[in-house]
Amino acid sequence: MEPLGLGPPPSSRRPLFDAHDHLRNAPYPHQNQLRVVCGTCESDWEAILAQAASDEEIIPMLGLHPWHVGEASEHWSVRLESLLRSHRAGVGECGLDFSRKEEDRANQESAFRIQLRLAHTLHRPLAMHVVHAWGRLLALLNEEGVPAAGAMVHAYSGSPEMARALQAMGVFLSFSGLLLKADRAKTRELLLAVDTRCLLLETDGTGDLGTVLEAAAGIRGLPMAQLATQTGENGRRCFKELMA
Repeated sequence: MEPLGLGPPPSSRRPLFDAHDHLRNAPYPHQNQLRVVCGTCESDWEAILAQAASDEEIIPMLGLHPWHVGEASEHWSVRLESLLRSHRAGVGECGLDFSRKEEDRANQESAFRIQLRLAHTLHRPLAMHVVHAWGRLLALLNEEGVPAAGAMVHAYSGSPEMARALQAMGVFLSFSGLLLKADRAKTRELLLAVDTRCLLLETDGTGDLGTVLEAAAGIRGLPMAQLATQTGENGRRCFKELMA
């Protein structure tokens, strides 16, 4: 397998594309890597916008993660819409996580629907977190539609059948460093079920994208440079409204 140097890619090559990252306490490992930095709660939205304003490699996203729906302020959606209207940012990380308390499901769905509609109204890309809620996700996307500006599911963990259904709707599917874990054989199998044209790679706020790329290329039997180019092109298509 071809080596991936730890330094930035040569200037003649397009930068790698990290499709899902978060605010980090330490500097990002490499320069010349575009990265989608997602908000998860009201307290990090301003910080993400400030970081994006000072770093042209950051694509900012603002959203309310399903884990934080219960602690959100009464007018969180009003503030979110105001920030999105005044800044060039996408919507997310938002979605559904039914691995947690069942009584949160109605509130999670309501919050997700609000953010899905904002993505439609403001023509912004959408970043989704989904765990044990694939049926409801598909139902809501069928009801509301997939945002035309782009949509992706990060750290995909559904079935191959769900992957095909989501890809048919135009949704991109992203994979993280979970590919490297010995107990994640299912994740590696899922990677093979995703169409290359719908595939994204991510760090999810930890680690190095080059390591994820190397693992994914090995699993799919592709040269690293080829997969880097394809996932980079996919990322630019998914988040095109924030990159023009």
